[in-house]
Amino acid sequence: MFGGRKNGHTYTPLGTNDFDSDSSGDEGDDFIQQQIRSQRQQLKEQDHGLEMLSQSADRLAQVSLGISEELGHQNKMIDEMEN
Repeated sequence: MFGGRKNGHTYTPLGTNDFDSDSSGDEGDDFIQQQIRSQRQQLKEQDHGLEMLSQSADRLAQVSLGISEELGHQNKMIDEMEN
């Protein structure tokens, strides 16, 4: 994704002095690793939220089917009462 070529350009990491002339390479690496960990944690949280949403949608679908079935039975009873 990041290491590939796009439009003829390759990914090149920023130099250690691109943001702060006093920063060292280790600090830049620590920052990058911290950002990667943060992004991974955010992805885990999003996955958990999506899993909960999926489970809620499944429950809602089951309730909707139950309601539809119940309405079908009640309509059938009304039709029988009219005849």
